[in-house]
Amino acid sequence: MAVYRPIQISFWQKKFILKLTPEQKYFYIYLLTNSKTSQCGIYELPIKIVEIETGYNHETVTKLLENFIQAQKIRYDYENEEIFILNWVKYNPVNNINVSKCVISELKEVKNESF
Repeated sequence: MAVYRPIQISFWQKKFILKLTPEQKYFYIYLLTNSKTSQCGIYELPIKIVEIETGYNHETVTKLLENFIQAQKIRYDYENEEIFILNWVKYNPVNNINVSKCVISELKEVKNESF
């Protein structure tokens, strides 16, 4: 797990981001940068943790997750509490052998086989 996650400065000008509400922008940034993120972009993220870290209630978290699922930015497995950030590798490329090894190792731990 990395200590930080870079966000490209062009993030704020992307068409998708410009259409989001402030609440949705905050939540999306949270999904991209929270402490559970992984090098492969698939990680365990229990809704209860999201509630605690963001301050949102269960209904709001579920609504926001569904919004990003519908927008095809994420997939979320409620049974296994795993999230898949679509296009993760596009913005977090695997640039070296150590990162590649880490991604392979993380993928072995993914519970949802469709991810």
